[in-house]
Amino acid sequence: MKIKRYSKNLFGKKIVCIVFGHQFIETKKVNIHFSEFECSYCKMQATNDKIGKKTALTNELKEINETLSYLNLKKIL
Repeated sequence: MKIKRYSKNLFGKKIVCIVFGHQFIETKKVNIHFSEFECSYCKMQATNDKIGKKTALTNELKEINETLSYLNLKKIL
């Protein structure tokens, strides 16, 4: 029974994103140009790409963002 309730709840959240689009909230400011975002409904994580569009956050992109954040902090200090 719990699996059915969980799948209905998850399916309902995905329906909202499919119909209305993701509601992204900025979770981390990497530097002036790049940020990390998270959808408030389905918890999908995204980041900016080189042309400014949002793309899904993969492990590789997460490492790149961490490196950029470190370099930005080093530059400031």
